[in-house]
Amino acid sequence: MPSLPASRRSFVCLVLAAAAAGCSTGPAPALNPREFFAGKTLTYIVATEAGGGYDTYGRLVSQYLAKYLGAGRVVVKNIPGGGHIVGTNELYRARPDGLTVGMFNSGLIYAQLLQRRGLQARLDRMSWVGKAGGEPRLLVTSTRSGFRSLDDIRRAGRPLLMGAGGIGTEGYIDATLLAAAVGLQTRVVLGLATRDSQLSMMRGDTEAQFISASSSRPLLTGGYGHVVMRVGSGPGVDERVPEAGDVVTTPDGVRLVALIRAVAALSRWTAGPPGVPAERLEVLRAAHAAALADPGFLKDAKRLDLPIQPMEGAALAEAVTRVLTQPQETLTLLASASGEPGAAAPGDR
Repeated sequence: MPSLPASRRSFVCLVLAAAAAGCSTGPAPALNPREFFAGKTLTYIVATEAGGGYDTYGRLVSQYLAKYLGAGRVVVKNIPGGGHIVGTNELYRARPDGLTVGMFNSGLIYAQLLQRRGLQARLDRMSWVGKAGGEPRLLVTSTRSGFRSLDDIRRAGRPLLMGAGGIGTEGYIDATLLAAAVGLQTRVVLGLATRDSQLSMMRGDTEAQFISASSSRPLLTGGYGHVVMRVGSGPGVDERVPEAGDVVTTPDGVRLVALIRAVAALSRWTAGPPGVPAERLEVLRAAHAAALADPGFLKDAKRLDLPIQPMEGAALAEAVTRVLTQPQETLTLLASASGEPGAAAPGDR
């Protein structure tokens, strides 16, 4: 082959390279959605600090989700603040390529229904991957409080001092809704996530907490608390404890308890930002379902005492839309029952 000028040789090399790659005037073949995730980094946002139930679930789910996506690694990113609002807003604004998903408090359903300022995310627009939890919720009092029943609380003639993470959290709103439904006086101490609230109960700074059944076990097994009421039934929950649905006596109370039960059933979910391509979302949903059925995952969940009640992504998306579609009377009742009482400082009795 005769010698060619450098510029001409470069042009020929480019043409040969294009031909070898199978280039043509038609469009390039689309990347298989499953191949998209291979070797990439999956970012999993947990909208609370490290430790506690949401973080434990999020780390376990993300580990096995990455395995079934074929991701190269997973980075768990804790973004606390505003009762899960800060982390949820960041997840909502993330690039919708399927590589950023996360877990946040299902109590943000209430925040959207109440149109709380600060919540920029719209839950009905998010890309729902699936859920891992959903369990009964319990009203637990500390042994130091002396309250072992609803009658004990009512006879005290003063508000029950309860701990909660923040106004936007499920624990806070559920506690205020439950109090309104069954006619209890309560005063909420804000800024106490699950573990901090339990420590405050053990010290005697607060008296009660409304939490998931699994999160209550450290208090109960250690002899630091009593269950005085429950919403729902499930493994490990004493059926002799009064169920809120049997305690309420008014139509408004029935509506509030039904709403609490519906939100509690959607716990420990995984979602992505709006606009994740449909084919990638299907891959995420299939990987999530496979992860939650993995024998290793189930063994780890049992070791960590994490109840698993899975729901696949499409059904979860429908359930979220359904619970966000409430009649006006329920919205009015919710707004009234979840008014923001003055928050007490820990130890302020």
